[in-house]
Amino acid sequence: MRFIILSIDLPSDIETRLKSVVQKSYHGDWLFAIVSLLKLHEKHGWNEQLLENVESIRFEAHGKSGISSKEIDHAIKRYRKSIGNVDV
Repeated sequence: MRFIILSIDLPSDIETRLKSVVQKSYHGDWLFAIVSLLKLHEKHGWNEQLLENVESIRFEAHGKSGISSKEIDHAIKRYRKSIGNVDV
């Protein structure tokens, strides 16, 4: 069996919050807490990055070409319909 020791230098307020969450939500099981975090990241992390990218593109398109947010939203909806996404 191989053991990996993980050491992270956290600000004390974040360390306190993290310890509290692991104790209350994961009954002190650090491994389960870390695995849960990784699963959440795998499931939702890319959504956050995509949202940031879309917001950045929206800002650039509006600033450089004067395209309104409404026009951008409409173009996104048209694209989603064209690829068969029913959540438009």
